[in-house]
Amino acid sequence: MSLYRKIDGDTDLPDEVDVVIIGGGIIGASTALELAERGHRVALCEKGEIGAEQSCRNWGWVRRQGRDPAEIPLAIEAKRLWPELRQRVGAETGYVESGILYAAANAREMANHEAWFAKTRAFGLESKLLSAVELANMLPGTGRHFRGGLYTAQDGRSEPSLATAAIAEGARAKGAVLLTNCAVRGIDTQAGKVSGVVSERGLIKCGAALVAAGAWTRLFTGNLGIHFKQLLVRATVARIEHNQRVPQFAVGGTDFACRRRLDGGYSIAVRNANIVELGLDNLLLARDFLPAFRAGWRELQLRLGPNTLNSFITARHWPSTEPTIFERIRINSTAPYGDLPQKALQNLVKAVPGFVGARITDAWSGMIDTTPNALPVISALPLPGLFMASGFSGHGFGIGLAAGRLAAELMTGKAPFTDPAPFRFNAG
Repeated sequence: MSLYRKIDGDTDLPDEVDVVIIGGGIIGASTALELAERGHRVALCEKGEIGAEQSCRNWGWVRRQGRDPAEIPLAIEAKRLWPELRQRVGAETGYVESGILYAAANAREMANHEAWFAKTRAFGLESKLLSAVELANMLPGTGRHFRGGLYTAQDGRSEPSLATAAIAEGARAKGAVLLTNCAVRGIDTQAGKVSGVVSERGLIKCGAALVAAGAWTRLFTGNLGIHFKQLLVRATVARIEHNQRVPQFAVGGTDFACRRRLDGGYSIAVRNANIVELGLDNLLLARDFLPAFRAGWRELQLRLGPNTLNSFITARHWPSTEPTIFERIRINSTAPYGDLPQKALQNLVKAVPGFVGARITDAWSGMIDTTPNALPVISALPLPGLFMASGFSGHGFGIGLAAGRLAAELMTGKAPFTDPAPFRFNAG
């Protein structure tokens, strides 16, 4: 099973465009679509294939529920955009308004749901707090005792293997140029501002560029002298097949998560089992991320691995005239970590016995790029003409359409649909 739908890139490198987007994940593709629809000349450069890294490896949830209050305006706008996306781009995206349920295993988790519900009441979401009885009715026969939960019937899911490719091709149909296997090496400047982007295939002149490179953003911007606080977390997902009657809404508990797939299977994971492979950036950014680690240590497992040594020997600075790591690693393809797929299924069966007999048919992992406050940066950078949309901390797929809209508005000087202040870049 392919994790992403491969699309052919354009062969001709444009001499000049208005905007170059660096990174072909859902954020870069959504920004390209917005800009192309607004009449701007756009080139999207992807070092590998469109949507082949975390944009195709995530859970596929499209949610407002449980988000940081600062992120909810993005989630609300994304909720408006997802249902119309299929018609907008003329391709299947797998979007379904299926509902999302969070099950609270103990008083602490239930208190967290109650606190979130109270903080976000002013947004007018349809979310509901559930009692233990109400939750048991939604998960009949559950083998666990839940204290209650949080449910938003109007939240949904989409298909990571399809959505980003559909958005990118929709952007191309409206004039954008898609350049796959075309790594960007650096930024060209004149008079102290962006004048072009140097790709492995040559220079593309432009007046603005967006770095939407996901897990690669810190390395790329660091070569420009821009200090982006970003660490990587590895998350594992599995696909199962099952023919019995089980909930059609997505479900997440302390140690399990599942959502129905367009192909009839289910994507599952061990919720809050994120692997941090220690490396140089963990040392350099330890002070910045310490508060986040203290708050979320239960969700993290610190490990040494192959990337530990690589992080110390990887070049941090390079000239634009020479090949880079972006050309050596076209797709950061990661295998599932340890026995997490098997644990995911075991935990799911305990919570939802209807999944007894399900079998794992595939598994993978991906690299989530995180920031100290778990909010993305969607912002201008210190170099005039250079912008960033990165650091989505595992939340980017669901809000990708809205993030692309905000990035496009900031880059073109249009009034943003929401206050961009929470997402402003801060190197301090």
